[in-house]
Amino acid sequence: MSGSKLNWVEKYRPKTLDEIVGNDAAKKDFLDWLQKWDERGKAALLHGPSGVGKTVLVEVAASTLGYRLIETNASDTRKEDYLENVIKPAAFNRSLFSSRLMIFFDEVDGISREDSGALNFILELIESSRVPIVMAANDPWSPNLFRIRDKVYMIPMHRIRAPSIVKRLRDICRNEGVKCRQEVLMLIAERSEGDMRAAIEDLELLYSSHEDVDLEEAEKILSYRNVERNVFETLRMAVFASTLENASTSLSSSEEKPEDMLEWVFENIPHVSPRQSLYSALRYVAEADVILKQISKNSLWRILPCFYHKLASAFLIIPQKGKASFSFPNRIRERFKRFQHEKNLRDLESFFMKELHTGRSAFRRDFIPLFRVLSKSDDFRRSLLNRLIDQHLKELYGSVILGEARKRFS
Repeated sequence: MSGSKLNWVEKYRPKTLDEIVGNDAAKKDFLDWLQKWDERGKAALLHGPSGVGKTVLVEVAASTLGYRLIETNASDTRKEDYLENVIKPAAFNRSLFSSRLMIFFDEVDGISREDSGALNFILELIESSRVPIVMAANDPWSPNLFRIRDKVYMIPMHRIRAPSIVKRLRDICRNEGVKCRQEVLMLIAERSEGDMRAAIEDLELLYSSHEDVDLEEAEKILSYRNVERNVFETLRMAVFASTLENASTSLSSSEEKPEDMLEWVFENIPHVSPRQSLYSALRYVAEADVILKQISKNSLWRILPCFYHKLASAFLIIPQKGKASFSFPNRIRERFKRFQHEKNLRDLESFFMKELHTGRSAFRRDFIPLFRVLSKSDDFRRSLLNRLIDQHLKELYGSVILGEARKRFS
């Protein structure tokens, strides 16, 4: 995948310790532990809310200090052959490898009580491993971790402060060449509740089209986005579900409409599926699409569980899942932007229809093209803006008329 196609979370993923925003004390503590790991215990547990940089800190620290990182997640720990054939040799036979090793168990609080074999395996590693063992968890007080907590060095990570998030967002906007308003960046930072990943996702949603967004419009879009953020957790549960029933239940329990859930799965399957499994996974998505069309056409809502089973099957056939990294579906994003643009257009039309004594269709057909041509004149723009005493109308004129004109005549 080329860099231009990366979502902004991945594109601006920190590559050095200095690029990791916030949690300076945790960074120092972890580096100190890692450099003296055999003196302070075999394992460390980084814990804190989602999006504060636990995983990226481990990855960047390993790269900085010259460790080869072997990274696993809750899904990998259910694969006994993977633990025995990959993790155990790395932990107990360090001399087989030419470089220093570090083993990282991400999302360790996702290991359920039923996975007692995995928990026993990790405990054995903590006691006997010849290489550093690092874990990350959102909830270190999960009952599933009670056997592990007393055997690890706990390093807390905290929510990132809003001013620090704003600074990072401004740097991204500058790099992307987009105009961003300070009040909108503050809105994003405050709504993220200290989650840098969520803040960057919201920033991309607002500014990926390189159009200016005012505070009122941002609040409307992000209110919609707040609901969508819950889908990330739904997808994560489906990806790492151990049974088809659990994966299907995760998808069907979401508040998303079935047609939107289809879009989420379709666009995110490539993020979690290796290339050799992608065709089979997408085939299940296509079969789910056919079922949904039959449901909509014939009101066969009784077969809706079949739709969710097909979607869930797309995840279950993936033999080895990497880190679950999800992105907002482009088609839902574009649909919402079209909706927002249409609303802005109707607001602007309502003003001019009264001023020009014309109908809506005539305004769109005759006056908008005329305004776009005349707006190339500085005098005309100044004159028209002076008539628009309402600031909201001026902003709508700038985005609907001038924005379109710039695209067309640049």
